[in-house]
Amino acid sequence: MKNKTLLLMLFTGMLSLASTYTFAQTTQAGQESKTEQQEAKAKADKERLDDASDLRKDTKADARVAKANAKEAKRIDKEAAYAAKHAKRAARMEAKAQRNRAEADKQAKKADKAAEKSGNN
Repeated sequence: MKNKTLLLMLFTGMLSLASTYTFAQTTQAGQESKTEQQEAKAKADKERLDDASDLRKDTKADARVAKANAKEAKRIDKEAAYAAKHAKRAARMEAKAQRNRAEADKQAKKADKAAEKSGNN
């Protein structure tokens, strides 16, 4: 009977020792897995922040290029308007010059006729 009790106590002690060791391993593995998950999450967060920073920089660069292009287009527009204004002015002056030439030709013909008449009298 003493042997039976002694064996039962020995068996119970071994079982509790084995379960304690297994429990400690499970707890440690769980902590390691949580730590790994936290590290992975931190790394993913850092990558997202870096990507967002790169995107912001690219967007700013694109905005600068677009602003420069808009400025150049505005300058070209102003030059075109200036050229059109001068072309319109030149056309008006040419029309006026043609009218003046026609008027001068008319006056010259009149003067010729008058001189011819005065020469005939």
